[in-house]
Amino acid sequence: MKKKIHIHLDPLGGVSGDMFIAAMIDTDNNFKKIAIETAKNILKDAHLDIKKIKKNHIEGTSLSISIKNENQQQHRSYKDIVELISKSNIEKVTKDLGIQMFTKLAQAEADIHGTQIEEVKFHEVGAWDSIIDNLISAKFIQYLNEKYETTWSCSEIPIGKGVINSAHGIIPIPAPSTSLLLRGLTVIDDGIPGERVTPTGALILSTINPNSHISSANNNTLKIKKQGIGIGKKDLKLIPNILRILLFEESKTSIKNTKKQVLSELTFNIDDQTPEDLAISLEKIRSTTGVLDVIQNAFIGKKNRATFEIKVLCRPEESNNIIIKIFNETSTLGVRNNIIGRYSLDRNILRKGQFNIKSTTRPSGKKTKKVESDDLKNYSYKKRKILRKKLED
Repeated sequence: MKKKIHIHLDPLGGVSGDMFIAAMIDTDNNFKKIAIETAKNILKDAHLDIKKIKKNHIEGTSLSISIKNENQQQHRSYKDIVELISKSNIEKVTKDLGIQMFTKLAQAEADIHGTQIEEVKFHEVGAWDSIIDNLISAKFIQYLNEKYETTWSCSEIPIGKGVINSAHGIIPIPAPSTSLLLRGLTVIDDGIPGERVTPTGALILSTINPNSHISSANNNTLKIKKQGIGIGKKDLKLIPNILRILLFEESKTSIKNTKKQVLSELTFNIDDQTPEDLAISLEKIRSTTGVLDVIQNAFIGKKNRATFEIKVLCRPEESNNIIIKIFNETSTLGVRNNIIGRYSLDRNILRKGQFNIKSTTRPSGKKTKKVESDDLKNYSYKKRKILRKKLED
């Protein structure tokens, strides 16, 4: 059985191929040997300059790739790159993943230019250093998938702003192909200009397909095992241009028969909506996808008004849609969003006739059962007591 690990990316400065590789090497020096061997198997004249440096008083690892005795051709077709990868000395599984990655990038370029994938010409990404970046990243991903049961997550990805000079002239940031590769991932505008995610960085993110929260790690308790800092080449002035990687292992101290979950707790107050109308609104919120529970408490708020505090527990990945629902269905003007942890016991549903019976095993080993309340709602109090005793014994 493979060991479970979870890798979380914090792209404070952004994500590029060299930053990802450098951060992985900084996390575990074994990746340095893998990177050097992979580069040599792709192109024998490739040289990796891997060193420790400081950026804005933070120490990390940087990576530069140079090619000895090689004309640094930049313009290659998709077919050319597939042929180069196929003829290289890297193992087949890495070749296959590398070709899949370039195919994904080529498809994005084809969609942008309204052409066929076979007609795509790569420019900056067609240079040897970019090809090597992509293939080393593919090797790292393939190595992790083979050795571990690996899950990934990533904090909000800085989208960047402004324009960049490309082979096609001046284009907006993020580059069109980068935008397509980042579809479905969570981005943020932190107000800092420049290209924050390169096409290679976006391709890596698209390949690992990270969740937005560390909670993607099989709902288990985690412990930080290692940290790595990859330092980029650009100077962002206001913040350090770094990509941090945290490597987690599953904690051995997890509670027996339980799952650790990370949830969003959405909290808001209502003091100007009638209880009748609020009840209707809360039922609509309760039925929204991702909502696990809705809790309300009454208290006296500002100006001695009767106030309801509402807490909505939900799946983090659905929180944005639920917040929109809250604003549309209630009179509140503000919602607080906190990430909280929750332990829950594993449970099974048994069926006896028309009754659903929830069963679980406590950490002590004791087994307990409970009839679903909704299945008893049409019976009298006396009959409910009899049924509970009979069904739960």
